[in-house]
This record gives sequence, C-alpha cells and structure tokens, in this order.
Amino acid sequence: MKRYNIFLLSLLCCVYILASTNDSLRVQSLKNEIQERLYRDTKDIAPALNELLQLYKKRYSAQSLQYADCLMWCAAVCADAGDNELGKELLKKSNILFEKIGKGGFKGKDTINQIFYLDIKSKIEYNSGRDFMAVQSSKKSCRLKEAYFGKGSEVYLNALLELSRLYAERLKYKKSSKYHNKGYNSYIQLIKDEFCSSCESERNIYWNVAAKYINKTVDLAHSSDGRMPSIASAAYNALLLSKGLLLNTTVSFESYVNESGNKRAIDNLTIRKRLTLAGAAQSTLDSLDYVILGALREQGQEYTIPQLSITWKDVRNQLSNDDLAIEFYRTTSNEYGAILLKKRWSSPKIVKLNNYVSLQDAPKFSFKDLVPDFLRSKSKRDTVSTYKGLDSHLSGNPFQKYAKEDMDGLWRLSNAIWSDDIVKYFPTKDKGRIYFSADGALLVTGIEYLPFIEPVMKNGEIESYHSIADVFDVYRLSSTRELITGRSLKDGRDAAIYGGLTYDMSTRDMVADMYNYPAVRKRDIVFVEDNTRAERAAIVKIPYLKGTRVEADSITSIINSSHEANISAKAYIANEGTEASFKALSGQQKKIIHIATHGFYHNKDSRGGDKDNPLLRSGLFFSGADNVYNGAPIPEGLEDGVLTAQEISTLDLQGLDLVVLSACETARGDISSDGVFGLQRGFKMASADAILMSLWKVDDDATQVLMTEFYKHWMAGKSKHEALKIAKNRVRSYAKWASPQYWAAFILLDGIE
Repeated sequence: MKRYNIFLLSLLCCVYILASTNDSLRVQSLKNEIQERLYRDTKDIAPALNELLQLYKKRYSAQSLQYADCLMWCAAVCADAGDNELGKELLKKSNILFEKIGKGGFKGKDTINQIFYLDIKSKIEYNSGRDFMAVQSSKKSCRLKEAYFGKGSEVYLNALLELSRLYAERLKYKKSSKYHNKGYNSYIQLIKDEFCSSCESERNIYWNVAAKYINKTVDLAHSSDGRMPSIASAAYNALLLSKGLLLNTTVSFESYVNESGNKRAIDNLTIRKRLTLAGAAQSTLDSLDYVILGALREQGQEYTIPQLSITWKDVRNQLSNDDLAIEFYRTTSNEYGAILLKKRWSSPKIVKLNNYVSLQDAPKFSFKDLVPDFLRSKSKRDTVSTYKGLDSHLSGNPFQKYAKEDMDGLWRLSNAIWSDDIVKYFPTKDKGRIYFSADGALLVTGIEYLPFIEPVMKNGEIESYHSIADVFDVYRLSSTRELITGRSLKDGRDAAIYGGLTYDMSTRDMVADMYNYPAVRKRDIVFVEDNTRAERAAIVKIPYLKGTRVEADSITSIINSSHEANISAKAYIANEGTEASFKALSGQQKKIIHIATHGFYHNKDSRGGDKDNPLLRSGLFFSGADNVYNGAPIPEGLEDGVLTAQEISTLDLQGLDLVVLSACETARGDISSDGVFGLQRGFKMASADAILMSLWKVDDDATQVLMTEFYKHWMAGKSKHEALKIAKNRVRSYAKWASPQYWAAFILLDGIE
C-alpha cells in the first residue's frame, strides 16, 4: 500500500461522518487538505489528526465507539506515515475503549476491531524494528481471522502469507515455509475445485485473485535468494499453474466438448463461437458456458483439467540427466529472476537476474557495477545514471537498438539475463537440452539469440557471433509444463500454404471466391466486421510482397516432393488466398499452415488501438484487404481480407503441428500475466501446437531464404528445431545478412517433437 493510502482513507471516513453535521466549512477544508496531502510530505501529521479527534469527541463523546474507531484509524495513519510512537499511543487508547464497550464473542472485545488492532500493532512493531513482536501480533490476528472468517476465506489465507513474509524477514525459513504452504495450497485447491465448473467470467475472477497468491509466492522466493527450498518448489509450481492458465483452460474445455460426442454441448459451443465474433455480451457467453456444462453433466461427462495438478517433480521426471529447465519470472516490483531445475536436484534453485544494467555510454561491463542508483553514494550518481532496469532495455527490439555500432550492448544484455549463476548449470554441448519459459518483456525478446561468446567486430562488420542457440539446444516453451502435456492427440494431415497474395483483389472477385466456401458463407453472412476496422487506420495501401510468391511456390514444391513427410500441400496464391479460404480450414485437421503476408499489431494507445481487446488489434492481411482502406463498398457478410486474432481464436485447428507466420511482428501483442495476447494467443486458442513467428519487421528476401531452407531440412527428416537452426545459419552465410537483425527475428514456440 502506498504511503498516503491509509491516511487518505482515514480522512475520507471522517469527511463522510462529519458531512452529516452543519460544519460544512470544515468539511470542505478537510476535502482540500486531502488533495494537498497527496502531493506533500506527511512528516508532521499530528496537528491535523488531533483536530479530527477533537471534532469526533465533540460530535460523539470521548466514550463512544465512533471516537474509538477514529482513534484506530488515526493510529493506522501514523503507522503508514512512520510516526510509530504517536501511532502506538493512539492505538492503546482505542483498545482501552473497545475493551470497555465492545460487544464481541472474544473476551468482550469486538472481533473485527481486535483484528484491526493487531494488524496495526504488527505494522508499528515492524516499523520500529521489533520483528519478534510484529510476528506475535500477526499470529494472534491470523488466529482471529481463521475463527471469524473461516479457513477458506481470502482474508485468512492472506494473513498466512503475510505471516510467512514476516518469518522470512527474520530468517525463520522453516516457519515461513509452513505458513506459506498452508495458505497457498488451500487457495490453489479452491481454484482446482472451482475452475472446471465455472463460466469464463468466473474463471477470470478466480484468476485475478489467484494471481495475488502466485505473485506473493514468487516474490517471497525471489527475496529469499533460494534459502527456502520449499518456497522455491512452491514458486515453480505456481508458475506451472499460472502461465497460460486461462488459455489452457479454454483450449482444453473446447477440445473436451468437441471430443465428447455430446451433440447438445457441441452445438452450443458452435453458437458461442459465433456470438463471440458478433461481439455478444459476456453475460450471454457465460450463460452458454453453463448450458454446455449442464449438457455434459446430463450425459455423466465431467470436465477436468489434469494440467492443474502438474508439479515441478513431474517436469523433473521428464528431463534427461544433462537437461536444464528454466522458468523465468517477473516480480511485482518488475525485477526478473529464474527458477532452474535439473534431473538430480532435490528442489529447484532460484537465480536473480541482473536487473540494473547499462548498455550504452558506460565503462566496460562488470557485475560488481550492477547496483541501483539509490544504493550508491551521491558523489557517484552521475557516473551510473545510464543504469536502468531490464524492462527499459528490452522494450522495442534490442537487436536493432543495439545493432552493429553497439554490439557490445547485446553482450552486456546477454550477461544480465544469462548470468554466470545460470550458465554454470548449462549442459555439456551436444549432451543435453535447455528448455525455458519466458515472462514479462522476455516473452517478446529473442533471448536465445543473445551472444554466448563476446562478439568480434572488424572494420564495422561482424567477424564472429555465437548465440546461446548456436552453442546449445535451446527450446522456447509456453511453460515447461509442455514437457508433460506435449502435443495434441490428433495428428493433422496435409498443408495449406499462403503467399503472393493480391491485396487489391476486387470485391466482385471476393464475392465469387466466397461462394467456393459455403460453410464459411453460411456461418458468417449475418456478421459485419465493422468492429475491427478502427484498428486498421494506419495503412493507405498494402504493398505487394513478391518474395512471398517465390516462398509459397518453393515450400509447396518441397513438401509435395518429399518422401519423408508423406503429406501433400496446397498453395493458396494470388486471388485464391482469401480470408474465406483460410476460415474454411477450420475442422480440416491440417498438419501445417504457412502464411506469408503482412501482419499487424497496434498498441492500445496507438492510432487505431482504442479497443480493450488486444485480439482485435492484431491480425493478418489476406487477398482483398486493400478494399478496407481505399473506401470500396464491402457487401455485408463478406470476409474482407483482414483476419484478426479474435477470429482465429474461434476456429478449430486441432491437429495443427505447426503454423508458420512468415510476416512482420507476428509474435507481438499485449503482455499479461497469462501470456502474450496477440496472434500467438489466437492460434493457441484454436489448438495450434507449435508456432514459428517474428518479433519485428523482417526483410522480405532474407525471410524467403530462411523459410525455404527451413522446409527443405524439416521435410528431409530433421526436427523443426534443427531445421530452423540450419536455416538461420544459411541466411547468416550471406555477408549482407550477417547481423542478428536479419535472422534473429523468428522464434519457435513449443517446437518439441
């Protein structure tokens, strides 16, 4: 809680009560004081509090419950402002009054007020450095909360986690772990019990509350520097549970319904998807969720989510002796860390990343220099002013931000993320794999392509650049949970390849094309996509990508001539590459979908980015998309060539082994605690397994070479992971494309065989 919050609440309470009096001038004065104190120091608050107390005494008497309440609130203000002596005095007076006139079931004291009293006392003792006394008060408060609110209440569970934090700060790690696990495990069990029988809105509510507990667990593990193995284990479990929780629940629920054979449930799921695209109210969608759940129950079918019970031990059992699993995390104070796991370890290990680093205009990098400004002496502040948090350096694209002229910057960034404390656990080259799951800004940064060995420059050109992924087998995963859940149970067949699209295709031709896909036309004819056009305001004409035609033709030829792959590919070129043709792939169980086109993503605050839903601010352009921008009339119900992530999310792409988004910035999106909300979210919701996507605007010619080489080696029997590494090295072999900005844009998510 910020320093002024309790004080502000106290004054607001006073204003509310005094507003019923005739002292309107004083009420207005108090309102003005509230505004002023938001912007100035609260070091000397005693006079203002004393005046409030006198007003209460005059209005209600010095022996009233209202006056006792005011004393307690003022004590809380003092505790928050750091005036511990005054706070202690006011709290004592308040408690004496409550003991006299309280009417509770606990020794004559009002229970709620006694809880407030103990919480405030604990804070005052903590502020005064009397940690032992703070713990004792917190324990008493915790017991009262359990008796009054119940063991399953959020108030009690929060009290357990607060008590755990106090014990950890006193270095009592065994007791800290005991109280933490008691509170955390109780709430997570509640999540597991409720998630499977709730509608989407309720799942979101549960998640918002669960996130608080998960964040507290991760924060506690981070602050303990790994000195509590049980908390490190709990934090790893928390990340396994939380990363993509809402996404995986949605995907697994839809998959369960589709495979249930329950006609009523399946029909209502189809209706729900249509209404989602039509922008139906959330209450309507929630009602359909309950109809679907009811239809399942009528047939004795119970939906469960097995992945909710996956633990770090399950992940450990999937590792080979030389493998390393890493769950990166970001704390509530925006510091980064990693939890490491190896086969023979009895518990995971916590590693803090170097969260303060300078990449420009600073002396040669040294880990000893990684100290925040506020910890340095005043005389040295000018020399370290360029030190900033990782988030600020990772925003945008560091591979372009720190390109040839500052390759040393990428080296320092690599040292900050892949620190010696992590690297020392790397497997021996060619003998093990590194599996990592990102978080925060790391989600949209190609950290696997940061240098492992310091780059060598010669005459302004790269002479040698060895990335982490060059030296080791590094796999980017949504969560290391993927090592257990694995791929889809359905195997797709055939491939759909898009490229050389004609964005200026006429609406007449688009209408004719749509009649080739009656299922799509029947499903969408009543819907108009005006709800997405506001996000497309930045483009006047979409430029043709000639390299994508060559790319699509080459890939189609490679797949169809491959004897190893045993699949066939159909190319959707020029006027065939419409949005309607893509939506017709829904339910067809394609194994591969390759889309070479333009992609888009708008920040919420950017032009055209005024929608709250990020899935409407990201998408792909198909043939005919130009009509949206040149003002051509678009018939109602016609697929207009602009495919949003929201639309993708409603498709059925089960069996899709890999979707390749050979377009610009297809990996970008809004970063949240549940992952990246953008194109990758849309395809994951549609049940795609692995995604190959880009982090920034890519070079058309370099991308065409990379994609052709990738398919050549993948279809020849290499894994997706191996094929991508070979393809990148092929691009790098051209001197003009040696810089990482040409080949490091594409990341492979969940590309495990």
